[in-house]
Amino acid sequence: MWIITIVIMSNYFVQGVELKDKLEENETKTEDKQMEQPQAEKQGKPDNAMSDAIKELEKAIFAIKFYPVAVDKKTKNEAIEKLTKMYEKGNETIRQLMLFMIHENLTESLNLKMMHNSEYFRFKKPKAEAAEVRMSVYRAMFNYTTSIEGIIALIRFLGELKGSDDAAKLLTYHFSHLSFYENEATHIIRAAIVEALGKCDSKYALDALLEYARYTDTEKTYHRIVSALTEWEGKLDSVKMKKPEREELKAKLKEVVTREFTGSRSHYG
Repeated sequence: MWIITIVIMSNYFVQGVELKDKLEENETKTEDKQMEQPQAEKQGKPDNAMSDAIKELEKAIFAIKFYPVAVDKKTKNEAIEKLTKMYEKGNETIRQLMLFMIHENLTESLNLKMMHNSEYFRFKKPKAEAAEVRMSVYRAMFNYTTSIEGIIALIRFLGELKGSDDAAKLLTYHFSHLSFYENEATHIIRAAIVEALGKCDSKYALDALLEYARYTDTEKTYHRIVSALTEWEGKLDSVKMKKPEREELKAKLKEVVTREFTGSRSHYG
């Protein structure tokens, strides 16, 4: 299944949403130029169905990216609801492609330290025309995912996805990466990730939080983790696992949420 996912992700470049203002129109034209699907034409209906699903996926992602300048809150919320349903009802390929797209947008956090002006984009694309440079600046200014609140919205979305460990693993990946940077922006985003891990229904998320609580030397981080683990206390009985394992986790949770922070040297176990 992973091989199928990689092949489809390599062969499909999907058009964006047709929106009214010039920002979206230009973004859509860029995506349209990349649209080549010879395999879909050859393979018939099954591939056409997958192509349609991917177009819907891309359309929803773009609707989120273009909030609040090009789409309203209602449209953005509808797009998030659409993605949730696609994740719950879609096949493994759709789920993996969705997480890939979310990951690509979350990586914008790395670029937040840069001011996205004309000079920046001319440096990145020396041969770009003036109109292309201006459009790149507009997108950086107005896209939802080039702001902390937009990144937080995607993180919350991942925390609400049900049915697999994949979304939780993506969250822990970004938490791990951002832990190498110390500034207010990464502190805020890491706090959002910890909160999302508390909302997850994945046992992997719980295991990760317990490990973070065990080894962190940062008191603020510890208390955020405890808050997330408190969420788990109320839902542990609903997680599928053997009784001895559940009782062991309950004991660990109780120990973490009730003890005072004194650094990683006082870890449980």
